[in-house]
Order: sequence, then C-alpha cells, then structure tokens
Amino acid sequence: MHSMRRKAPSKVSIIKMEQKELKEEYGNLCKKHGLPKFEQLDGEFEIRAIELNRSGILIKAILRAMTNKLGMFMNYIEPVISAPPQNLHALIEMRNLSENDRSGMFEFYKEISVLLHENISTELKTEKEIAQQIKKIYKAWPDIKKKEIIFLDKITSAWKKREENPTVKAEYSG
Repeated sequence: MHSMRRKAPSKVSIIKMEQKELKEEYGNLCKKHGLPKFEQLDGEFEIRAIELNRSGILIKAILRAMTNKLGMFMNYIEPVISAPPQNLHALIEMRNLSENDRSGMFEFYKEISVLLHENISTELKTEKEIAQQIKKIYKAWPDIKKKEIIFLDKITSAWKKREENPTVKAEYSG
C-alpha cells in the first residue's frame, strides 16, 4: 500500500509561526502594561530572538535581554576603568585615555550597574513591576546608548594613538 505522508514544515515556516506567536503574546503584554511597540523594543534589544518554548515567561525573557545588553556594555568598559594585571589590551586602553575620560566611564559604569542590579531584582517581582522596569530601561536607553557610543569611540581612538611598546614600560605586577 502507498501511504500518504505529510510534508514536515520547513524551518522558515516554523520560524515565521514562532515569530507570529511571539508578536501576539507581546501584543497582549503591550496592551496590558503600555509597553513600547514590538518593533521599537526589537530594534534595540533584538527580542525577536526570544524562543518562547525555551525562554519561559516572555516578559521576564524581555527583561533578561535588556539585562544582557547592559552587561555587555559593562564588559566593554570595565577593563578600561580597572585594568586587570597582565592584561596588555586593557593596559593600552587605560594608558591612552585621559583621567577625565576614565572618570566619566566609571560614572557611566556605576549608572548601568544600578540598572543591571535593579533588573535582576525586578525579575523576581510581579509582572506589573517587570513591565515598569522594561519601560524605565527603554526610556533611558537613548541616553545610555549615546554614552556607550561616545566611550567606545574614545576606546577605539586610544588604539589609534602611537605609543612605545607598553610591555617595556609596564611595571611588574606578578
């Protein structure tokens, strides 16, 4: 006998179905809590990458995506404000930035550290409180992003400065 098999859905069609489901679920959260439009939040935090079947509660997954982005920003700046011993990369960046630049980076680091810790704490709270934190981060995001770009540009410029071989001038710290 000849059996009829159903053709398995393609990966593209599965992704489209998941995206539709994600947007629908987000739409419900958006209406309930007055969150930014999906496209706005996705443009900054790539929430379309959230896999509903693996990420648990959507609103918490969105907050985690925001937290991850803040953590990434912190990771770029931390070595410049506090170079680990024997880290040539950070040493070059520190030595080629002014004290004023490093001080500004430190203040920014503290600012995003507060937000990161608030996010971690808020994830343990109610859906309403999580939504409020998402809105808070989203509102602050243009300023955060602007500062991050400025500091990353300064770090990049530090690499363009010509200096002596830093390993010759570096102090022993072993």
